[in-house]
Amino acid sequence: MSGEKPNSEAVSELGAFNSELFSERLRLAIGSESINKFASKCGFSESLVRKYLSGSIPGFDKAAVMARAAGVSLEWLAGERGERGEVRPAEGNASESTLEDEFAMIPGYSIQVAAGTGTLPSNEKPSRKLAFRRKWLRFRGLNEQDLVLVFAKGDSMEPTISDNNTLMIDTSQRELSDGSIYVIRTDHHLIVKRVQQLWNKGILLLSDNKEYEKQIVEPNEADDLEVIGRVVWIGKDV
Repeated sequence: MSGEKPNSEAVSELGAFNSELFSERLRLAIGSESINKFASKCGFSESLVRKYLSGSIPGFDKAAVMARAAGVSLEWLAGERGERGEVRPAEGNASESTLEDEFAMIPGYSIQVAAGTGTLPSNEKPSRKLAFRRKWLRFRGLNEQDLVLVFAKGDSMEPTISDNNTLMIDTSQRELSDGSIYVIRTDHHLIVKRVQQLWNKGILLLSDNKEYEKQIVEPNEADDLEVIGRVVWIGKDV
């Protein structure tokens, strides 16, 4: 069974933005204006704007700043189909309000699963926030209040999950379902594994990388496991 894969409506950093079209549309939005002048309007360094023109994807907030500076809609700049959608400066506040309605900011934590210790923080502030379309979350049946983002560590789940991939975890989904991928705490360590429940109420922890052996959790050991949540999205480069 294959793992969760990135959806075109939810791409890392920009959440739902089309990474293939972003640099092209940014170049069109800048037009004949010098990159240095445009960068100054945004409050960015010229090198940062050139980085985005070369294919890097900015965070949601920086993309919104560039859209306003260029006088285009954020949706168009992000790669949406349709017209350029120019935005007059007076509409800036309304545009920001619309974006807040359309995108949910999911908190990300500097936690690595498969090698980290402890559990997800309850009081610690997130180190970042990534934007995801509310429409996509509703389609997936996900509640933004239950979602957190962490980092994967290691290659035990290759090719489904690679080292340093961002994982979205639904912390409300703690009932194990065969074939799904979960973040689990065991012996004070966080791991990410595919699971299979055994007839004797034991649990099989499976690595997608076949070089790693399966781990059997006996029924008397299962109570020592804490299911943090199910992995519902994986952010990765292609």
